[in-house]
Amino acid sequence: MDELKRKKKSGVIIKIDFEKRYDSVSWKFLYYMMTRMGFCDKWVYWIKACLESSFISILVNGNPTKEFKPTRGLRQGDPIAPFLFLIVVQGISGLENLAARKGLFSSLKVGAKRVEVNLLQFADDTLIMCDPSIQNIRVVKVMLRFF
Repeated sequence: MDELKRKKKSGVIIKIDFEKRYDSVSWKFLYYMMTRMGFCDKWVYWIKACLESSFISILVNGNPTKEFKPTRGLRQGDPIAPFLFLIVVQGISGLENLAARKGLFSSLKVGAKRVEVNLLQFADDTLIMCDPSIQNIRVVKVMLRFF
C-alpha cells in the first residue's frame, strides 16, 4: 500500500476476514487439501479422529441443549484450528495460481524487482492483491464462490 501511495499507482487490495467461515469448513475438503499438500495418511487419520470424535451442545437461554455430533466446522479456541483453517484456505491460493497460469489473473507487482504479490494469509485473515481490472475482480469473485 505504501508503494502504491508513494508512486501514485493503482491496485486492488481486498481484505477478507473468514472468522465466521470456521463454522462451515468442510471436513472432506480439509482432508482432501491435506492429502494434496502431502500429509501422510497417518496425519490425516489423526486430524480426522480429533474432529470426528467431538460432541457439542449449544446454550439456549443459558441452558445447554442435548449433545450432538458436528459434521463440519472447526472449533474456535481449539489450538490447532487456525492451522487447519490455513490448510483449507490454501485452496484459494491453488485457484489463484491456476487462474494466473491460464492468464486470467494478474498480480500486483511491487519493489524494484517487480515481485508479484497476490495473496497474504494469517489465521482467518486473507489479503488478495491484484492489478486493477474488471477481469481480476471477476476472477476473485469466482474464486471466493468456489471456496
